[in-house]
Amino acid sequence: MSLQSPGSTIIADSPAQKIGAVNGFRGLAIMMVILFHLLVPFTSSAPAFPGELDPNGFLAIVAKHGFLGVNIFFVLSGFVLYLPYRTKKRTIDRLADFTHFYWHRAVRLLPLYYTVVLVTVALHAKSPAGSHAWYLELGGLLSTLFIFVPHGFMPPSNPVLWSVGVEIWFSLLFPLLILLIARIGLGWLLLSSVVICSAFVVAGHLIAVDRIGMFRPFVGGIFGSCYQFIFGMLACDLYVKSRDSVSARRFQSRGLLPGLLLMIAAIYLKDNGPWAVSILYATIFCAGFSMLLLAVLCGAWSANRLFEAWPVQVVGCMCYSIYAWHSAIMVEMIPPDTSSLKDTLRLSLPYLTIVIALSALSYRYIEFGHQRDWRALFLLRNTKSNEVPGNQGFIGDHADSKASASS
Repeated sequence: MSLQSPGSTIIADSPAQKIGAVNGFRGLAIMMVILFHLLVPFTSSAPAFPGELDPNGFLAIVAKHGFLGVNIFFVLSGFVLYLPYRTKKRTIDRLADFTHFYWHRAVRLLPLYYTVVLVTVALHAKSPAGSHAWYLELGGLLSTLFIFVPHGFMPPSNPVLWSVGVEIWFSLLFPLLILLIARIGLGWLLLSSVVICSAFVVAGHLIAVDRIGMFRPFVGGIFGSCYQFIFGMLACDLYVKSRDSVSARRFQSRGLLPGLLLMIAAIYLKDNGPWAVSILYATIFCAGFSMLLLAVLCGAWSANRLFEAWPVQVVGCMCYSIYAWHSAIMVEMIPPDTSSLKDTLRLSLPYLTIVIALSALSYRYIEFGHQRDWRALFLLRNTKSNEVPGNQGFIGDHADSKASASS
């Protein structure tokens, strides 16, 4: 989920202007996703254990919409990836720029991705090792082509990897989008992407697929989700513009409540709206979250202090590792098909402890094994007048390892 500063803060042109709130939002997003997966057996339309959790209760309502954390990740990834290009710290003008970007992204995303793929296919494959289906899944995961296949879109060995696949394919498209922005502008790119992606989402819902019901590559894949990253790019553009204008910052900060209301409206429409509206709820949600993100970054109600809290930021820094490992560990410790609500709640603390511990090791040695200063990775280093924790290359998302304006 970006997922991008050996540690976690995005730096603006001035060292005093850190965007730790972005990592805080990532921390919130990964907590939403884990809550969703923990309680989905009790909150789905056909719960495995009916009656154990009040479907109209606050916990159930929050948990069943936790999947929206992935949409938040996509918006944040677009923001972080675009930041160094919007501030002219990087450009894509020649072939060497493409090569540098792709290499940088591959180094950032693929080591952990392939580690998780090999571990989960070896330990959690649903098909016998060495069988035709086993090799198909392994090949689809290694090539990331699985997100274009309806029955393989959510890999049986580790279903959550679909969003990492989407992230990888957006990375492949990103340099082309930068060139398009130079030609037609970011506003037209966003509008075009919303229209095109919405058409794919509608088509995906209309195409019937055995045992699934919809054509997932159109609904949740890069075809239907690309615009979500571009919403983040637009939020980045407006944020950079607001840094030099007090009036612009004041105006953008007023978007906190409207953005929050849009997000709530999107959730309501998904659950209660007519079919044609409900399937496009993600567009409204991402627009609302982009407004909320921009308002927080511009200082609305000092909400950035909440997201810049050290524990939330550190969780946000590790969100890629947490996301990649949490499902495989959950299947071992709290099997969704057989765990009652009582067992789920009883095992939640040890489960989270193991997930955080493994993710910390993964974050340190797989994601950033090249980084010598581990204290910076975990935001434990004291800041100096011209130094911000984490200003060596990460920013917390499954994205660019140095997507900061100062990199």
